Amino acid sequence: MPVIFTIIFSLFLVGCSVTNIPNKSLNIPETTQLDSNITETIQLNLDKDSLPISPQIKMLENRTAYKEDKSIAPNISGNYELETGTDHHKMVSNAYMVIEKLDDLNYGYYYAVQDAKAIANGFFGIFRYRDGTFLNKVLDEGSVTTLNHNITLITEGQRLKLVVIGSFGKRTIIWSRVLEDDKRENKVLSEALADAKVSYTQIYKDKFDTFTEKEGY
Repeated sequence: MPVIFTIIFSLFLVGCSVTNIPNKSLNIPETTQLDSNITETIQLNLDKDSLPISPQIKMLENRTAYKEDKSIAPNISGNYELETGTDHHKMVSNAYMVIEKLDDLNYGYYYAVQDAKAIANGFFGIFRYRDGTFLNKVLDEGSVTTLNHNITLITEGQRLKLVVIGSFGKRTIIWSRVLEDDKRENKVLSEALADAKVSYTQIYKDKFDTFTEKEGY
């Protein structure tokens, strides 16, 4: 009997010892899982923020997307008609321009502009490409040419923006490239355009191969 009692008492003590052992799983801080989630969230945000941001390009109507390389002149040869424009604070009612390629950097041009009073004037010259912009090439002395920074042509795919700053105001014209067959019949404009072509051919086109550019310009 004492032996049985001793065994039962021993088992009782062992049971008590087991129940008093601290439960390590209960001592795990409650913030461990939360900290893990925060770490994962921060890591995700860092990964997202480290990604390159794609440039947001606002495309213009009829604009051709291409990688810009300012060392290479875009081919702007073609025929253009008026999209919109002002000349000395007055609206341009009609205009037409022809551009032809002379070499990789130079493009000859002639155009006519008609105002609301149906008066048309012709203009001509050479656009010289430099650092992403076309500037107007003019004769400086003899066959030496220089660049006129008061006349610039900016390319936008199939569209051109011509800005002419003079002593009496500014002329700004947006041109759209068209097929030659799309030219609208306008006698006054056509005559001014024809006169501008003759002057351009005699002064610039026929003598282009003899031109030399002034250093520093």
